[in-house]
Formats: sequence, C-alpha cells, structure tokens
Amino acid sequence: MNRKILVIRFSSLGDIILSSPTVLNLKIGYPQSHITFLTKPKYRQIVKMFGTVDEIALLPESGKFTEQLLLLKYLEQQNFDIIVDLHGNFRSSLARTVLTAGQKVVYPRNRSARQRIVRFKDFTATNGNTHTHSIDKYNDCLLELGLAAPARRPVFQEIKGIIAAEHPTVVIAAGAAFKNKQWPVEKFAEVAVKLHHSHQAKIIWAATEKDETPASLKEQIPEDKLSLLSNHPIAELASIISEATITIANDSGIAHLSSAVGTPVISIFGPTHPALGFEPRGLLDEIIQADVSCRPCSLHGDKACFQKEQYCFTQIEPPEVIKKAGRLIAMRLKMTKALFVDRDGTVIVDKPFDSDPANIEFENGSIEALKKAQELGFKLIIVTNQSGVARGYFGIDKMKKFNAALEQKLAEQNIKIDAIEYCPHYPGGAVAEYSFSCDCRKPAGGMAEKAALEHNIDLRKSYVIGDKLDDLNLGRVIGAGHFLVLTGQGRENSRKLPQDQEGLGNLLCDNLLAAVARVETLENKYVHK
Repeated sequence: MNRKILVIRFSSLGDIILSSPTVLNLKIGYPQSHITFLTKPKYRQIVKMFGTVDEIALLPESGKFTEQLLLLKYLEQQNFDIIVDLHGNFRSSLARTVLTAGQKVVYPRNRSARQRIVRFKDFTATNGNTHTHSIDKYNDCLLELGLAAPARRPVFQEIKGIIAAEHPTVVIAAGAAFKNKQWPVEKFAEVAVKLHHSHQAKIIWAATEKDETPASLKEQIPEDKLSLLSNHPIAELASIISEATITIANDSGIAHLSSAVGTPVISIFGPTHPALGFEPRGLLDEIIQADVSCRPCSLHGDKACFQKEQYCFTQIEPPEVIKKAGRLIAMRLKMTKALFVDRDGTVIVDKPFDSDPANIEFENGSIEALKKAQELGFKLIIVTNQSGVARGYFGIDKMKKFNAALEQKLAEQNIKIDAIEYCPHYPGGAVAEYSFSCDCRKPAGGMAEKAALEHNIDLRKSYVIGDKLDDLNLGRVIGAGHFLVLTGQGRENSRKLPQDQEGLGNLLCDNLLAAVARVETLENKYVHK
C-alpha cells in the first residue's frame, strides 16, 4: 500500500541512530511508502545512512518561529497518511497536532518509570522484571499501525566494511555528551597503548576539539599505527568504524554508531545505566559497569557526582577493559562470512507444505551455486520459515527428517551445509505450541543471529538470497547483502517492490547461480578495493 509517512525525531545522535530499526520496519510494512524524516540539520548525514528514508526535512537552524511555521506549511502540503512521533516533546507535539494525517502515533516515553529508576533504583519499573530498550518503545508505535517489528537492532544500509586484516584496528572514542559520562581519558589511553603492544593493534583515536589527547599515545604508539581524528565528519567516521575490529567508547552516540555499522562496541557505563533503555544493541556489543548503589544518578548523566570520588568510574580499571577487548578481538579476527539461503523456491523447487523427502527437486543451477559459494569461502546456512508445523500440516520431526534428507543429498554433491535453521512458528496456527509471534520467523533476524553466534559469522560480510520479500528484508534487518531470485515465488514478489526504486535491477537475479555470481563480483570489489 502506498503511504506517505512522516517520522519525527529531532535529536540526539544516539537516539537518532536507535530510531533506524523503526524506520526500517515502516518500510518493510509499507514497501511502497514514501518516508520523510524530520530532524535537526546536524543529523542529516546520519539519517541519510539509514538507507530507508526517502526525504529529510530539517528544522530551521535559526530557531525562529516564523521559519518553523514555513516548514510546517511545507509539510502540510505533503498530505501525510501517517505521522510517527518518536520524540514526544513539546515541539514534536506541536508538529503532530498542526499537521493533518489519517493516523498519528507517538513514542511512549514512560519518563516516570525512568525517574523511578534514577530516584529509587527501582529496576523493575519499566516492564515487570526487566527494562525496556528505547528501540522497543519506538517499535511499540508500530503496534498501533498493525505492523510487525522484525528489526530490533540499529542498522545502516549500504555500509559494508572490508574483510578483517591480520592485525586488528581499534577505535577509541573517549568523549561523551557530558563530562560526567566520560571514563578518565588517561585510562582510555592506557587501554589503547596496551592493546597496541599486546595485539599489534592500530589505534584510531576519535575525539572532538574539546576532548583531551594524552601525550602517551604519541610517545608509545608508532606514528603509522596511530590515527588521531578530531571532529571528523560523521559519514566518514561511520565508514572508518565499519572497517575497524572493535570500538571502545563511553555511553555515547559513537557507541550506537558503531553498532549500526556492524562493529562491536565495548561501552563503559558510569552515572547512567542500561536499565534506562539506551545501551548499545549490536549482536556482540558488551557493557562494562561498576556495581555502585548510587547508579544511575541522573537520566542522561549530566549531573555532577556528589560522592567524594566518581566510584562508578574509579572502580573500572583498564585491565578489565583490555581483557574483554582481547577476547572480542580474537573472535573478530577469526570471523567468517556466510550465505544465508532460503530453502523452498531457492535451493529446491517450492512444493507448498510438502514434507516428503522423496519429492525433493533442486532448482536449476542451485547445486552449482552452492558449490561456487563454498569455493568463495562462504559458510552455507539454510534459513527457512516452516509454518506448516504451526498450521498442523506436518510435525516438527517430519520437517527435521526432510531437512536431514536435503542435507544428505547435498553432501552427495560434495556440498557441506553448515546449518539448517528453521522457524516452525506462525501466529494463529492450529498447534498451540508453535502458534505465536517470534523473533525467528523471517524477516526477523533470529535464525541468522543464532547461526552467527554458533559459527562466528560476521553478518555484515554475509548475504541473504531467497525468492520472497521476507528474504530481502531479512538481509536488511541484519545488515547483510541481499538478492531476490526469480525462481519459486520470486517473480511474483518482484512485482511488489517499488518499480521506481533505485538499484532495483541489482536486487533481482534469475536464480541462485546468478545471485552467487553477483556475490562473487561484489566480493572482488570489497576485498580488492
């Protein structure tokens, strides 16, 4: 359905980035939609990197009321069908009230629950026994629109780092919005120096002009292994971080930027707390924090510490950070890439709800395609929605036997399938055990993320190939490359894509073999750039 949608989120850097999954979910729910994002001029490049926004509207930098009225007049002329307010303050409320739209939804800030966490350390205040992440609260807006929310992690489209080098690159971002949220800069410097010496790591020190750059960096790290960046343009910084091994940062916007481009971040939390809902949410992100009873002392970490020393930071020492960083670096340097392929209609001929192994028939070119992908160094992961289990058409054991038979037939062709991930769930099915909404049914990322953790796969270096829009959207949700094959239901699904979409032809491939050939071309481009 063709919808015109306005999304409102004015600031700040981290919050803007955390809104990216909700915008992607809107685009998945309404593939033909035109999405306008209203924000401050300084965040224009960040929103552009979402890859899902069609137009960016900017608040006047002057702050003059007359200029704001002109902006609202322009926006009113766009005739929006839906307004999604992800800010929930007075200014966004004004825009939401003034502008006409058939549906208007607003982010439930639940500020009182967060204040109870700050004032009374009531960590059950936001959602029973657990806290609720800001991304989930943003996604709650979609429930009012009747949409699902498969994307639950920040992800920038079109950002793809190169294959990891022999030695790691570590980005150190010692700054934060408020001085009180900054782990001491000399401790960051100690971490940088020791990681350089222990892992031969190249250090990228990303700072602003107000941030201190310790002399020890230049004294103890060779010039060719140290890059000092000050006020680097955010789009360029995103690209640099995407090619790094890990990032080490405070509770800051740079931590979320790292998550969004696929580089794991170790985030050091001091006066703030993950329970407030703003922690980094990348698959491999880690948080370091001290168990101090006065935390959190404020909602945003802007208040001065009232203790004789800032225990939330003084109790965190460099060896703890270095140890976590070392483990993460070792994991990252051994990461591999994968081809996530759909089963029915992509690898084998789609015979709806057929669970008889005797009826397995391979799509033309699929055997050759999987062999070629193996030669290119990809792990092979089949990801398949099997709602027939929930619908009661066949039992889960029968489905597993079918998958085992498929795996055996491929093994006879010298093709090793590293995993077959399946989702047996379907809301409203006939079998209660499997009839519910889940995090694994494509386009949600659960199956791919499970395989990634078990097989040490870098999702941003991987590809998803299938014959349904759910396969394309899975690729978008996990930040992987993605192609739609025209076998199975592919040709029918291709008609559901916006025909004026830029680069649409690059998403469509005749079959799995053609898609793997496209992957090979891209791999040559990225590895040898």
